[in-house]
Amino acid sequence: MKKIHVLQIILTPLLLSLMSCQSLTHNRTPDWVANPKAAYPENHYLAALGEGDTRRAAENAADANLARIFEAHIKSNERILDQSRETRDAFERTTSVVTDINILSSQTLYNIQHAEAWKDNQARIHAIAYLDRRETAAIYRDKIDKKTESILFLLSQVESTQDLLKKYATLRVAAFRAAENNRLLKQLNVISPRSSTGTKLNYSENNIQKNLADIAKQIRVEINVTGDDDRQITSVLEELITRYGFVVGTPAVLKIDGHISINDTGQRTADLVFVRYQLLLQIKEANDLVLVVVNDKGREGHISLDEARIRSYRTLANTIKATGAQRLDAYFDSLIDSLPH
Repeated sequence: MKKIHVLQIILTPLLLSLMSCQSLTHNRTPDWVANPKAAYPENHYLAALGEGDTRRAAENAADANLARIFEAHIKSNERILDQSRETRDAFERTTSVVTDINILSSQTLYNIQHAEAWKDNQARIHAIAYLDRRETAAIYRDKIDKKTESILFLLSQVESTQDLLKKYATLRVAAFRAAENNRLLKQLNVISPRSSTGTKLNYSENNIQKNLADIAKQIRVEINVTGDDDRQITSVLEELITRYGFVVGTPAVLKIDGHISINDTGQRTADLVFVRYQLLLQIKEANDLVLVVVNDKGREGHISLDEARIRSYRTLANTIKATGAQRLDAYFDSLIDSLPH
């Protein structure tokens, strides 16, 4: 009897291990994998499956598939709206749709939850991501209401200031938040159409965009760059400021003063010629108060002096487009840092 008892003690963990392994790899497909809508009814949930080599990978795939439900729904709705818009040309309409889809696909959906995970007989993990419609709709309504409140406050600040740059900065943030709210509202429309139609924004996103464009046109920018004889850097700066909706001209609200130099270093290798470049830019108010500084210097080499100079101009153009825009954005943001977010 003792031998039998010892044998049982030894075998039991082994049997349990085999049973556990079987439950992970060879058990029948769960109902939520075979038919997710049966386990998560559409009138209460939005749900999507995903699979991967790990549970995290499977859940990430499920999240991505859940986002695609929103993309497909919004794209379909945009196409319906597009057919009714006779005032815009096809290129603008298509761009609008693609932009919304791209933003939504990269945007985090709120209140995503993960439940079961299951390993199939190929060792692939399956997971499900879902949203509870009623619970998530309440979260979205709260977020939209708070953002609407902040937008209305920003619009009141625009009315109370005469400073053109501050008006622009404030409207710029209001437009950004209105676009965010618009995307939240589109997501809410997928989650709960009834909640979406009952949500009032109390402002017009189109009017905000129009007012922003009107203010931007009043901001004239004077550009003076010494050493830029063929105006290559000046052209890059003109492109930069027109992206903000500003106008090149006088009387200036902003001034961009700069200096550029690209000189032969005299250094040669077997097949390369080197030049040294230097750039200094200052973006100022009309009273010469410096708001933004952009500088860059370095060395470029190529098989000829002309090609090395071309490379230098390309490097400086990239610096202006990246660093210049980043620092100008930071300046406008600083004008409203004290306002509620």
